[in-house]
Amino acid sequence: MASILGIDTIQHQSGSTAMTIDNSGRVTTPARPSFAAHLSADVSYGSADAYQKLTFNSTHHNVGGHYSTSTGKFTAPVTGIYYLSAVVYIYSVPVAEMKFYINGSSLYRFATNSKGDGSVNPNGSSGSVIAQLTANDYVELYVMATATGTIYKGDGSTQEVATFWSGCLIG
Repeated sequence: MASILGIDTIQHQSGSTAMTIDNSGRVTTPARPSFAAHLSADVSYGSADAYQKLTFNSTHHNVGGHYSTSTGKFTAPVTGIYYLSAVVYIYSVPVAEMKFYINGSSLYRFATNSKGDGSVNPNGSSGSVIAQLTANDYVELYVMATATGTIYKGDGSTQEVATFWSGCLIG
């Protein structure tokens, strides 16, 4: 026996909308934790061959407020699978690396090597991962370059960002 359930909104018992289904079948989950963070200014990278924590101090969005622009930490609000992605542009360095630290320990590492003399502009690192996090696990982003340089925020005249970090709960 088949049946049809016709609804367009599912609410939590508190009254907040948990899920919406439009007439074409598209599903949105407006409270799903996600963030898109970026730099508001260039950052000096001052110690060659040393990892430096990068705190993204601005956000385009921060659903649930789980990314902190003051500490640079994303804290998982619930246990689940999360998608994390970042791009870091660094000027005047031949090699750049990036790491995702989870609960203070390096877990994922991404590297780029221009095989040049350091005058490559820009160089950088990028990567993404699907990570299983437990509620209250926190993620931070660290960068390393083989020379001093500048972590580039992006074009200020167009508001285009070049160094950014984003993440969301996918299930």
